[in-house]
Amino acid sequence: MQKQIVMHTLKEMYNHPTASQVYEQIHKDYPSISKSTVFRILNSACENKEIMKIMTQDKEVHYETINRPHYHLRCRRCGKIQDASLLYQTEFDERQSKIGDFYIEGHSIEFFGLCNDCMKKEREESTDE
Repeated sequence: MQKQIVMHTLKEMYNHPTASQVYEQIHKDYPSISKSTVFRILNSACENKEIMKIMTQDKEVHYETINRPHYHLRCRRCGKIQDASLLYQTEFDERQSKIGDFYIEGHSIEFFGLCNDCMKKEREESTDE
């Protein structure tokens, strides 16, 4: 039952949340579920390849239900993370599987800039000056 709650919450959040954010959302309706339980379920789901961990520039681990390689966009102002609609370049992994004495297992790319909401806010702020 707890795993179902955690997985359902993650799917409903759509915003690549951290484990703490998933816990905070769950805690509102299910205060008996502990933070360590949420973390354990998320880590187990990653190990079972049910969900993905995303490491971003902010040094926090984020989670998402899309379990295929893809790229991300991160807003430099609000920190919002979203999927980039760019084709994942599998040839990067295939062609360059070994560089020197380093074996490449995969790659990730994070693009950063401004989301639409923050772009509007910055425009409003610049016209207010």
